[in-house]
Amino acid sequence: MVNILVAYPYMKKDVISILNENYSSIKFLLDSGAFTAWKAGKTISIDEYCRFIESLPFNPWKYFALDVIGDPEKTLKNYEVMLERGFRPIPIFTRGEDISIIEHYYKTSDVVGIGGLVGTQGNKGFVKGIMKIIGERKVHWLGFNAKEFISSYRPYMCDSSSWSSSFRYASAKVYEKNGRWISFTKKDMAEKPDRALMNLILDHGVDPRRLAIDSEWSNGNREKEFAIETLTHRTWVKYQDDIFNKLKVNFFLACSTSGQVKLMLRAKKYWEGKS
Repeated sequence: MVNILVAYPYMKKDVISILNENYSSIKFLLDSGAFTAWKAGKTISIDEYCRFIESLPFNPWKYFALDVIGDPEKTLKNYEVMLERGFRPIPIFTRGEDISIIEHYYKTSDVVGIGGLVGTQGNKGFVKGIMKIIGERKVHWLGFNAKEFISSYRPYMCDSSSWSSSFRYASAKVYEKNGRWISFTKKDMAEKPDRALMNLILDHGVDPRRLAIDSEWSNGNREKEFAIETLTHRTWVKYQDDIFNKLKVNFFLACSTSGQVKLMLRAKKYWEGKS
């Protein structure tokens, strides 16, 4: 199965449709999208979020409670409301809250999400401290996936939205094995790329010569699958599989379009065909 996370604001009809059609092939994690909505200056009501979960034609593997950015009291209240209504969401503890709230959450959930980690100063030190409290209990790191931390702490779950950065910048990386990546740029491919890099790209089923073409560094999510799209989706699915097989960590790739979900599924089929 391929592990996919989609935030509620991105759950359009076409996304729901492809998730439903491929339900047996996807471990689907629903994010409330509170951070996405907050950045856009919008709010999501608890009633709206609950109605949406009930309306889905399939049951998510897991889903997060509706958190409220900057308001831990409202976040806790939303979680309690969802429990009262019969939902079983993953609660979210945000950096800066009273530590005792973690123990409160573990009384009603076997896994707790840790938020407030993305782009914040001292986040690695915070993770070290919070993991001393969490211990061997199940945890999800929201948007935090430093490979040395994953290897050391082996969280039950984590996710990444930065996997698609190669679409926005003229640089990318391809996964080798055992936590090792090889980084390269569009310029590298247009000149004389390293032989080891070329062989690794070939193993991903991509002709390295295509990556020397400027137009192949696009992500139109149309019927044409650009070279960088193929490579990026395949390499992150490979990484996802590798850390689960070696570390038993459920690594989720955050998608925002039906095209991304489709390419993740194609990537999974590619590796299954090589096994």
